[in-house]
Amino acid sequence: MFQRRAATLALLTAAVFASLAVSGPSRALAAGSTNYAYYELVNTRPTTVNDLIVTTVAPPNSITPPDAKTSPLTILDGSFGFDPKNLQVFLSPPDPTSEGMAIQFANGGLAPGGTLNFKVSLDPGVSAATVPRLQLQAPDADLKLVSLPPPSPPVAATLAPPVADVPDAPPPPAPNTPEPVSIALWSALAGAGLLRARAFRRAHRAAPG
Repeated sequence: MFQRRAATLALLTAAVFASLAVSGPSRALAAGSTNYAYYELVNTRPTTVNDLIVTTVAPPNSITPPDAKTSPLTILDGSFGFDPKNLQVFLSPPDPTSEGMAIQFANGGLAPGGTLNFKVSLDPGVSAATVPRLQLQAPDADLKLVSLPPPSPPVAATLAPPVADVPDAPPPPAPNTPEPVSIALWSALAGAGLLRARAFRRAHRAAPG
């Protein structure tokens, strides 16, 4: 087990890293590092955390820096409640049986409710599907430390194909309404037929039986 006092001494005296200082919410790691694991650390106490937060890493040696001068930890968006320019990260010397990572929130500590969203670079031999387990050590085991799924890659915007110009549709045909001249013509024909019918009936009445 990664004992706190011995681990703290080892981390401070023989740490692979000295400190991490960033100018913004995130800092890119070396281009050669491709695999990462993502985590969220939250101060669930009503008081500020000022001590060195120590975690054990399982499996051991799964977290490594991109190079000897670079921290394995990158601060991600959504972090707040501490000074990101004075966040110090320490990693224990390589050991086949144990590994520890410690975080120090220098210059003010981690405020109540403060959150550190971060990713750590993984050893090239660690599968991207393997998420190392970070276990908080006493007296900070009451804080919240959980692993997060990797962010989804951005979805490229899909442009709709251009729409060809469609000529304006011809106006709908006018209703089939007879013009006034046609109405007059049909009235005359109907009148003439009516007159012939009347004349035919009178002629049949006048004819002898």
